[in-house]
Amino acid sequence: MRVLITGATGYLGTAMLEVVPDGVSVVPFGFSRGERSVDITDLAAVATALDAHSPDVVVHLAAVSEVAAAGANPGSAVAINATGARSVAAAAARSGIRLVALSSDVVFDGTDAPYAEDAIPNPINDYGKSKLAGENAIMAEDSDALIIRTSVLVGRDRAERYPFSAFVLDRAAAGLETVLYENERRSFYPVTDAAAAIWECAGSDATGFIHLGATASVSRLEFGLRLIEAAGLDPSLAVSATGPADRPSDLTLDVSRARAVVLTPMPAIRDVIDEVLRDVGAT
Repeated sequence: MRVLITGATGYLGTAMLEVVPDGVSVVPFGFSRGERSVDITDLAAVATALDAHSPDVVVHLAAVSEVAAAGANPGSAVAINATGARSVAAAAARSGIRLVALSSDVVFDGTDAPYAEDAIPNPINDYGKSKLAGENAIMAEDSDALIIRTSVLVGRDRAERYPFSAFVLDRAAAGLETVLYENERRSFYPVTDAAAAIWECAGSDATGFIHLGATASVSRLEFGLRLIEAAGLDPSLAVSATGPADRPSDLTLDVSRARAVVLTPMPAIRDVIDEVLRDVGAT
């Protein structure tokens, strides 16, 4: 299987390149980093890349992937997350190439958890709106695509990206307090598991939507506390706070379909924390 990955130099893309399955050849594309780059908002450029490399599958990861960044520049978020998604989907569909694309739990508003794949999206911030626009664009161009929604991905620092888990651990190790939201529940998921699950999805014939995450959710505060304690650090450094109004309060994902489709675990929170500590080298 030959797989072209957009956003291969990002956080999840880097994790995927660490665990390429046997029998798979990868064509990694970045934007500002890496040996190959492509502007995903340019349909002709994307089509040229696909024609040049003839992949069996495109895994589309390239995105503006932070709520704050999307809020600061919503036009850029729409261009990359929606226009870019449409370009990739249109080029893949034209060539008959399977498409697996990454989305987010932030397409939901946080008022009716847990969210199964058929729940009605209703984003409340610019990031979620741009990701939903991307989902709609993909399905309009390629109804056989697979869109994967994930929760917060956690693990060690990769690709110059500083994940939530590394931020919490580094501050606690330095004896610094960290403000953690008690009103934002997520199904935190190890980036290492996400990488493995997406490789499985790329080799499957699953279509539509699938949710990847832990089997239960916790608040950012509880996750941070449990992570700090598991690392043998001082839990009093975790300071409770209320998150901003544009953050959905409960984005718990129903991961039943994922548990039926892939072998990669949808773990309990204690297993998520164990995997984070293993990944950062703390165990």
